[in-house]
Amino acid sequence: MSAREFLRHNRWQKLLSLLLAMLIWFTVKQGLERGGGLPVVPDGNTRPFEHVPVRVLTATASPSAFRVTPSEVTVVLRGRPDILARLRPQDVEVYVNLADLPPTNSIRRAVRVNAPGCQVGSVSPQEVAIDLPVPPDNRSTPSH
Repeated sequence: MSAREFLRHNRWQKLLSLLLAMLIWFTVKQGLERGGGLPVVPDGNTRPFEHVPVRVLTATASPSAFRVTPSEVTVVLRGRPDILARLRPQDVEVYVNLADLPPTNSIRRAVRVNAPGCQVGSVSPQEVAIDLPVPPDNRSTPSH
């Protein structure tokens, strides 16, 4: 099939497809410009989760070696009422990421939240202090 025949075959279906693709593109572009691309969730549908433990994500040492202050936070989630009603406290993941550890013994990190099907309304406090473990002293004792 030549290029000319390809363009003439099913011409109206191709034009309609092109028009629909442009309409979808324009709608998505306008939605991103106006609302930032986030789904719209009414403000009235919120649920607080109090005393959620903060986990430490790290690849270098045992997470139990770190002291997080405060060790628990309050999270307010927004979403559809049916999803919020089904959500259990253990479904809400609250963590700090320590993948890139600085050389200091104490740092502050932002608290991150993952909640399936919901948006994070607020986290209190938004940051926690992390006391890093001090490595054991490798100096040998002097001999007499």
